[in-house]
Amino acid sequence: MRRSKTSFLGNTVRVALVAAAAVAAAASAGSTNNKPAATSTASTPPPPQAMDPQLAMGLWQSSFGAVKIEADPQLQGSVQGVWVYDRGGGQVIGLFLGPLKGNVLEFQWQEPSDAGELSGAGYLVFDPYGQRFSGKWWTGSRDRTGEWTGWRQQPDDGGAATGPAEPAQPDPYGDDGYTPPPPPPSY
Repeated sequence: MRRSKTSFLGNTVRVALVAAAAVAAAASAGSTNNKPAATSTASTPPPPQAMDPQLAMGLWQSSFGAVKIEADPQLQGSVQGVWVYDRGGGQVIGLFLGPLKGNVLEFQWQEPSDAGELSGAGYLVFDPYGQRFSGKWWTGSRDRTGEWTGWRQQPDDGGAATGPAEPAQPDPYGDDGYTPPPPPPSY
């Protein structure tokens, strides 16, 4: 009989401690002091989902021009890529590289500019079928940020498309050759 009272008392103390911890955790979660700043989550990619890495490779169109992604021959599990766009009558080539984990690519990037080289980081999340991506980029100083979206290029030969075409966007400048401005803008 004594053993069961001790066991009962021990369980009661444990339940009280767990309840107190739960109340403290709930109070802490409601505190604004413990919540991350809204901008800190912008640079955190979602958890990766399984995807064949080959589905990320190849040619893409994007909100920043043509993109090519390929496996990095020097780093297992990493990819490298380039994007190309026109700025001021000249062609600008940006470079990026980083690890591809499932459908999430976390990358470092660099691009030449009039004021020297711009650089930063970002992430892309590929759809599980390798037809689209979306993500975010930012400069190293985080003074410039933006979104980056991409879709598979359509074949030039009139054959079957490799994926859904990007919806037609109205051209704000009345020029059929308009391409959106590249990341990050140069000053």
